[in-house]
Amino acid sequence: MTPLNIRSTAAPIKALIVDDTTFMRKTVARVLGAGGMIEVVATASNGLECLEKISRKRPDVITLDIDMPVMNGISAVKNIMIRHQIPIVIISSLVQDGYFAFEALRLGVMDFVPKPSKIRKDDLGGEEELIRQRVLLAASMQVNRVKRVRYRRRSVSDRLQSPNRPAGLAVVGTTLAGPNNIMHLVSALHADFSGAIIAIQEIHPRILAPFCSCFNQISPVPVEPVVSSTPLLPGKVYMGSTFSPLSVENSSSSPSGLEVRANPTLQFPIDRLFESAAHHFGQSVCGVLLTGVGTDGANGMATIKACGGFTVAQDASSCPFANLVENAIDGGNVDAVLSVSEIAHCLSSWPYDLVAAGRSHAAGNL
Repeated sequence: MTPLNIRSTAAPIKALIVDDTTFMRKTVARVLGAGGMIEVVATASNGLECLEKISRKRPDVITLDIDMPVMNGISAVKNIMIRHQIPIVIISSLVQDGYFAFEALRLGVMDFVPKPSKIRKDDLGGEEELIRQRVLLAASMQVNRVKRVRYRRRSVSDRLQSPNRPAGLAVVGTTLAGPNNIMHLVSALHADFSGAIIAIQEIHPRILAPFCSCFNQISPVPVEPVVSSTPLLPGKVYMGSTFSPLSVENSSSSPSGLEVRANPTLQFPIDRLFESAAHHFGQSVCGVLLTGVGTDGANGMATIKACGGFTVAQDASSCPFANLVENAIDGGNVDAVLSVSEIAHCLSSWPYDLVAAGRSHAAGNL
């Protein structure tokens, strides 16, 4: 699990709860107050009321519903990110509507999590704990480093899908605030991208498939969610969640002989993905570590380097959470430190001159 004690002050985190129902405002307040580390300083019933209370209550974190009267959650996110830059955790029942999850993450919210529901009694405690964790961690988010992804509708290439094994594989790992950076990276690819990308991010598994459906509207290459297993083919981006880790495995039914497989029981999901990719691709694999919290990914980067592959970390100064990449860099497991746009530029040339391009950027950065 991601460590929680990354905030430098012992003072309670001040939270503003925004939801149009009294019941849910009380429920979220109860959930946040249970650990004794969060103080609910105010509540609001819609986005406009939220904006009015921000200046007076000065919250550290805002929890925000989507479906509200007067001003909905998406409009509120746009205003908060521009005018106040306060970390936002969306708590919504609209988890199956890809537009809202995609739009909120595109605009830079920290996470989009389901409302706690008594209907899912077997997981109610886990849902409540997830909300507490997200609010605690959000207080340490560098919101000023988040850039909204430009929404330009793009046509996915209609070229025939090759059944061959990809010439090169890029594996991307990120945790908190990662979906926004993955959007930036993937949307910058060329339509004739000939490698394959497997990306794992901290996104709720109930949101993954609808999120990818909307992602395909701005991605120049197909984006496919992996919920069980799927053939690994070139020219595609495979998306997974840290809640259901991915690995590269042999497959007799896949045209390429390889598949991407979801493994819900695996620990250290980024490490496991990177290690399986290094096992199958050796020198033809690139490990990319983006924003996040924790130590996951550092050992996987070391394995990729040991197998002759290339490793890249996002520049810590551009990370909303720098902890994940700093751990990998400090361990000596990173060949190049680049911005997200530089990583995208390199991957666009994959697999032909990524290493050369990456090393040209890396000089003096490590």
